[in-house]
Amino acid sequence: MCTVLFIPTKDKKVFVSLRDESPIRPRAIAPELYNFQDINYLAPKDAFAGGTWIGVNEFRNVLILLNGGFENHLKNEKYTLSRGIIVKDLLSSSLPVLDWNIMEMYNVEPFTLIVWSENKLFQLVWDGETKHRFRLDESIPHIFSSATLYNKDAKTKREEEFKNWVVMDPPVSKFTVLNFFKSFQDEHNGFLMNRNEVVKTLSYSFLELSDDKHATLDYYDFSKFTHHESSIALKMNAEDCMLPNFNLPKKTA
Repeated sequence: MCTVLFIPTKDKKVFVSLRDESPIRPRAIAPELYNFQDINYLAPKDAFAGGTWIGVNEFRNVLILLNGGFENHLKNEKYTLSRGIIVKDLLSSSLPVLDWNIMEMYNVEPFTLIVWSENKLFQLVWDGETKHRFRLDESIPHIFSSATLYNKDAKTKREEEFKNWVVMDPPVSKFTVLNFFKSFQDEHNGFLMNRNEVVKTLSYSFLELSDDKHATLDYYDFSKFTHHESSIALKMNAEDCMLPNFNLPKKTA
């Protein structure tokens, strides 16, 4: 939920999430298939709050959470709803962008969602007061870093590292991406970070969405050195879902 990649390839779309959290937080549950409001979705589960930070549903909708909006914020003592629960609720929707637009966000901590829906890429931001919706260019790779952990300089450095890797046109797999993360050694602002065991990277999720009938999610739990691979059957192609078209201005990288 603190570093997210989107990488389009010739025959698939790749979504990557690194979860930076307190190591004393209860260990997350590996991805499983769930059914909520008659829609199947695949996601790991936060054992503490019951929500999730990454998932894909049977309608080819992918959602990934980043903590914070555009910049770091002062935290309230208590919030009405967990951000991970919002992700879980939207995974039970065939129209997550539309449903996010009408959701009540009063006293919800700022967050960012990277959403793949209708073969389009969106960045949805709740800054604590206002919702912002951007259409991104789905033909190019993107990197996103959480505003709560990474300042402007750190984000810029991470973007440079990513762009330098992408320009070499490497093969994209769960192994090559993980090796890329390992290549940037910085315990404070690196991809695989560890800030004195207060906040550290706890897991790595690699989600592949292709044109066939399944999506695959590889989940690496760094706390227990375990790997879990799972998949979900996809009902139909996005163009067959009869979903409305969002004509929004694109936000370039």
